[in-house]
Order: sequence, then C-alpha cells, then structure tokens
Amino acid sequence: MNDGAVAGRTHSGSAKWSILFFLGLAVLWQLLVPLLRIPSYLLPTPWAIIEEFGKRGGFILAHTLPTFYETLLGFLIGAIVGIGAGLGIVYSRFLWLTVYPSLVVLGSVPRIAIAPLILVWLGIDSIWSKATITFLVAFFPMLVNSVVGFSQIGSEMLDLAKTMGMSQWTEFRKIRFPNSVPYLFAGFKASIALAVIGAVVAEFVAGQQGLGYLIIIGNNNLNAALIFASIIVLSVMSLALFGIIVGLERMLMPWRRGIQPTEL
Repeated sequence: MNDGAVAGRTHSGSAKWSILFFLGLAVLWQLLVPLLRIPSYLLPTPWAIIEEFGKRGGFILAHTLPTFYETLLGFLIGAIVGIGAGLGIVYSRFLWLTVYPSLVVLGSVPRIAIAPLILVWLGIDSIWSKATITFLVAFFPMLVNSVVGFSQIGSEMLDLAKTMGMSQWTEFRKIRFPNSVPYLFAGFKASIALAVIGAVVAEFVAGQQGLGYLIIIGNNNLNAALIFASIIVLSVMSLALFGIIVGLERMLMPWRRGIQPTEL
C-alpha cells in the first residue's frame, strides 16, 4: 500500500473519531443540562442552539459577512505588510538593529488596549477601523515568521551562492524564498486564527454589526443560545479559513508530512 493510501486512511479515521467524539459530547450535553436543572440563560442545550439557528439563521448569516470581510481584509494586509517588513529587516542591517527590536517591543502591547484609540481615529463603525485592529493582531506572527524564514540560511549555502556569482535576486529566488515557505505558512496559520479574534474584539469594543456584536446582544438579552450560535459560526469560519491555508500548503509542498501522533 502506498503512502498516499495510508495517509488517506489515517485522515478518514481521524475524521471519523473526531465526529463520533463531538456527537457523544453533544448527546451528553443534551442529557445533563435538563438533568442538572441548569437555566437556559446560563447554558442552553444543543437542541436550543439548533432552534436558535432555525429562528435567526438569516439574521446570524447577515452578521457573519461583516466579520468575514474584516477578518479577511485585516489578515491580507497583515500578511503583505508582515512579509514586506520581514524582507526589509533581513536585507537592511539598519532596520534589523533599529526597527525590528522596536516592533518586538510593540508586539507585547495588548491590542485591545489601543482598540478604542483606533476606533476614535478611523471611525466607530468603519470597516477600516475594525480591519486595522485585525491587522495589528495578525501582523506580528507574520513578521516574526518572515524574518526567521528569510534569515535562517546556512552560512555555507550563502558562501556557495557568492562563489557562484549569484545576484541578490537570484539568491533570494533560489535559496531564501524556498527556505522561507514553511515559515511563511506557519505565519499564515497563526495570523488567520488571530485575525478572527481581532475582528471579534473590534466588534466587542464598538460594533453595530458582526458576530461579536451579536454576542454582546445575546449577553445583554440573556440569550445564551444566540451567543453559542454566534460562537459556532465563528468557529466554522475560522476552521474554513485555516483549512484553505492548510490546503494551499499541501498543494505547494506535497512532500511535507502533517502532524502525526507519537506512538509509544
């Protein structure tokens, strides 16, 4: 049996066990909530969440689109600016010594602390203010992975390139860029997950639409089913975006093995 068939059976087996686990968890949840007499405003049953989707499905979908746009826009800007800044830092000793340490320090500042300022500067309910907050959250992991990917080259490889008379562009195209691709995809995966969080945080602070805004509405109305429904949609959106990046990674780097459990 070839490696592709083995990998296919492994993935299908993992998916089967994951589905069975979550189905069992949902059944247990459905049984325990009434049994323990937990109020619905604290913890709704899975069936109550499904009913909430049935009653407000279109309403939830309408609020999903703004969150999706904010996430995608902030992520794309973060990826482009992060890769560009990483290239500049790697190829400029001045930027490496001055800008990079400053960005590392700024990266430790909680983004939610400056979110109100950005909303005041760019508009309370502007998509650009929310996309900017999302960008700030998604930018830093992209920058760090870009710097590591473009700079982690063996000195002997660079000496060989110089000996062969490679131009800087040829060196980048044949050595630095191929070496950086796994690091870039690691940055993409971290950034897209954080971008969803950034968009929701922006909607928490001052939003009039979006899934984060729905969660606030559900909290104010003691509608836990609406909160859980919004969280489920957020999770599905995040997993879908993450899955697209993983699919692109497998397509561009089919030789890389996925994460496997350790067998003892």
